[in-house]
Amino acid sequence: MSGNIGANPATFCALFTATLQAADVTITVNGRVVAKPCTIQTKEANVNLGDLYTRNLQQPGSASGWHNITLSLTDCPAETSAVTAIVTGSTDNTGYYKNEGTAENIQIELRDDQDATLKNGDSKTVIVDEITRNAQFPLKARAITVNGNASQGTIEALINVIYTWQ
Repeated sequence: MSGNIGANPATFCALFTATLQAADVTITVNGRVVAKPCTIQTKEANVNLGDLYTRNLQQPGSASGWHNITLSLTDCPAETSAVTAIVTGSTDNTGYYKNEGTAENIQIELRDDQDATLKNGDSKTVIVDEITRNAQFPLKARAITVNGNASQGTIEALINVIYTWQ
């Protein structure tokens, strides 16, 4: 038995056409080389302003006493020379942090150890101690009534801190 084994020209072209129409592939590789972060020791800071009296918060600019807060970071790597803290939180039309509690005409003021007010989006940079490899952010907070006439109720505010390393 003899047979003619021949290639059909259409089949031959179809095989090579499929191979020639393969798409190019692009592989993109991304990443960053960053310094190992410091260890955040103060993961949460709760400030209890205690009971404040409305009679002491009737005049514009009246405020409670200051309450100290220290945000501590430890074990900063040798290549980290400074740490920046960026503070964020809800504000009202006065620019201070908004009281989310029920007391009206009350805001929260946050200041650093140089007495500079830290409002939403502000930052503070501290140098990492070369010997201990620690960094500290001494802050203070208080309730303030910018416009006066504070009413009874609760005081609640949330201020977030985001760290960056240099």
